Amino acid sequence: MIHGFTRVRLGFFLLFLFLISGCSEKFIYPQDERSQAEPVRSADWIAMLPEGETRRQVILGCTPCHQMGPPVAYRKTLEEWREVIARMKKTDDSLELNLIRLDTEELAQWLTANAKMPRHGRYFETAKADIREYPAGVKTGFYHDMTVTAGKAWTADYFGNKLYGTDIESGAVESFDIPVTVEPGKPGGAHQIDTTRDGMIWMTFTKSEQVIRFDPGKKEFKVYSEFQKGANIQYFVMDAERYIHEDADGHIWMTNFSREFLTRLDPKTGKVSNFTTPRTTSLPEKGVHLYAAVADSQGNLWYTETHGNRLGMLDPKTGTAWEQDMEQKSVGPKRLAIDKDDVLWIPELATGKITIYDTKKRKVTDRIALPIPGDFPYGIRRNRYTGDFWITGSGSDSLYRLEPKTRKFTIYRLPRRGAYTRTVSFTENGDIWTNYASFPNAHTQMPFDASAVVRLRPQGK
Repeated sequence: MIHGFTRVRLGFFLLFLFLISGCSEKFIYPQDERSQAEPVRSADWIAMLPEGETRRQVILGCTPCHQMGPPVAYRKTLEEWREVIARMKKTDDSLELNLIRLDTEELAQWLTANAKMPRHGRYFETAKADIREYPAGVKTGFYHDMTVTAGKAWTADYFGNKLYGTDIESGAVESFDIPVTVEPGKPGGAHQIDTTRDGMIWMTFTKSEQVIRFDPGKKEFKVYSEFQKGANIQYFVMDAERYIHEDADGHIWMTNFSREFLTRLDPKTGKVSNFTTPRTTSLPEKGVHLYAAVADSQGNLWYTETHGNRLGMLDPKTGTAWEQDMEQKSVGPKRLAIDKDDVLWIPELATGKITIYDTKKRKVTDRIALPIPGDFPYGIRRNRYTGDFWITGSGSDSLYRLEPKTRKFTIYRLPRRGAYTRTVSFTENGDIWTNYASFPNAHTQMPFDASAVVRLRPQGK
């Protein structure tokens, strides 16, 4: 605790630093002494970058995989930035992601000039929660998603082609070899993992171009393989209850990261049909990134194009689709949710804001900012039991609860630095579930040699 004259001198010292820095005190030198004990997080680092198109492209190019800045993804010199950008572009090319758009040299010089490490993080009031981590999988793996069903939290290894079921009471882990069709040692690319209303687990595989269903009771897999090669199957279409959408005929639908169409699967016959969406001419098709989708109460499918910076809708009855630009340039619409009134809640990866869109009026009704500057929201999920929304604070080691009527945020801080998350799942007893989903997995600072699913149990009101 700092008292009296010492506090006054500290105040003048911080003011002096602010004046000579020419930067915003809000993000760099918080006066609250509690901030001086806060570790620097990725959001703090990003908040110091100058706003503009380059900053947004940096976020869109790098944060879909991991945090930037602390604890490990930070460089200082021009040569260091050249080296790390070249390495990241090589990874981007090898995985055929097409995420990084900026010229290597221009980007290296911009980061050298503008990327600064704050002296400490900024303090934010956070809510109390009982948080438990469950190790599962190997440290060298990559675990994009998780879901909870049949008394277990489930994750799948993108590279290791294994499914892990972690008992939500005991923490005991059961593993299964996933029957993907790839050469030995090659990744199947396990991506989304979620459930239909019958409790069946469904997974998309971006590299083997397959969809696989797993029955957690019988412990049996069923493989669907008639998908277009190179389309990069991404996400299932979800509904307002946070289940995989099943249309009136029992079909399920998927997005394709590298193609501009949505795909319909008949689980009974295995038949696959593709439905074309409007061409986004400003980018090559594989660079548009048709990302996530949800279904409204009429069965229309609403989707985001992350790098195309668009929102679209496909009417399955007619097979026609239309799109519109987001209200601002390069906001990066990501993993959206829909509520019972057919209102979309769209996270903007590059701005840290949430676009609220009324599908009936076909207009944006609000646009709200996350409470932590510099944060980037990867995904939003609606809690089917309470109606509130949970948002991944992927750059601040946090989860946010958002009350849709009041627009009030509650911050829950996760116990790890580098706690990058992509999704949230729920159980009827009020527990909130997620998993550490950074690629590389080692970017999350963990004391155990594994990945982890995480249970967050809010305490109090």
